[in-house]
Amino acid sequence: MARTVVAVIAGLALVVAAAAFAARFVPNVNRALLVTAALAPYLMLGAPLAVILFATIGEWTFGFLGAALTIAMVAVQLPWWVGGKAAAGGLRIMSANLRYGHADPDALVHLANEHADILAVQELTPEEADRLSAAGIDTTFPYRALRAREGPAGVGIWSRYPTLPGAEYDEFWLGLLAARIRTPGAERETTVVVTHMSAPWPDPLQGWRDDMSRLAVTLKEIGTSAPGPVLVAGDLNATPDLLEFRRLLRDGYRDAAEQAGAGLTRTHPADLRVIPAVFALDHVLTRDCEAVSVRTVALPDSDHRALVVTVGYL
Repeated sequence: MARTVVAVIAGLALVVAAAAFAARFVPNVNRALLVTAALAPYLMLGAPLAVILFATIGEWTFGFLGAALTIAMVAVQLPWWVGGKAAAGGLRIMSANLRYGHADPDALVHLANEHADILAVQELTPEEADRLSAAGIDTTFPYRALRAREGPAGVGIWSRYPTLPGAEYDEFWLGLLAARIRTPGAERETTVVVTHMSAPWPDPLQGWRDDMSRLAVTLKEIGTSAPGPVLVAGDLNATPDLLEFRRLLRDGYRDAAEQAGAGLTRTHPADLRVIPAVFALDHVLTRDCEAVSVRTVALPDSDHRALVVTVGYL
C-alpha cells in the first residue's frame, strides 16, 4: 500500500513538472496555460521530487524520466542564475509600479535618491506626480518626461541627467514613453523607455497578447533608430517563463536579471503579508549595455516591489 501511494505521488509530481516545462514553449492562448507557465519555476520542482520518490521504491525507468526532465529544467533556468562578465557599472535605473498612484511619495523619493539615477514609473496619476514634486523629487531629479493619466494608464521618467523628451506611443493604452538621456560613461545618448503592458487578468487575455506582440515590433523600431544604448523599464505583466516575454529578447535586447545572473527577481504581489512576492512581472531590458546587478526593494503602499538595476556600458 505504501509503495502504491509513493508511486502515485511521484507520478503526479512528474506529470505536473512535465506540463509546466511544456507550457513554457507554447503561446498562452488561455489562462490555464498562462498560469501554468508563470508557475513553472515552482511546478518543475516536481521533477527532482519524482526522482527521489521513484528511487525509494526502485522504479528506475520513471526515475530516469524524472532525471531527464530535471536536467532539461536546469538547462532552461540556470542561465538566469549565472551572469556573464559585465562591464564596470555606473548608471542606476529604478522601475516602480505606483499602484494607481497610491504608492507612498516620500518613500519613493527616498528610494530613488538612494538607489537611482533614472526613475521610471508606471500607474502615474496627475495627483501622484504632484505629490512626488511636493516630496522633493525634482530636487535630485530635475529632468523629466511624464505621461500622467488617471487610473493605471500613466507612465513617467525622472532623471538626474539632461533629458530630451521622446515619443509617446498611444497605441499602448497603459502607456509607452521614450526619452533620450545624456548619461555619463556613454558615448551617445541613452534611450530610456518606460512602459506598462495590459494585465492578462482580469482584463481580456487577448489584450495582453496584442500588447506583447506590439511591444516586440515597437522595441525593434526604437532599437534601430536609437543613437546609443537602450534601456526599457516597466511592468510587463509577464514572467521569463512565458513565451511571449522571451520573444522580446531579440534584436539585441536582453533581460537585465538574466545578464546579471540575478535569478527570479520576484516583484508581485508585494502587499500580502502571509506570502512573499511570487512573480517576476517587472523588468529592465538592455540593448548595447549590460546589467551588472539587479535587485528588488520594498515600496510602501504599492503591490509591486521596485526593481533596481545597475548598468555598465560595453
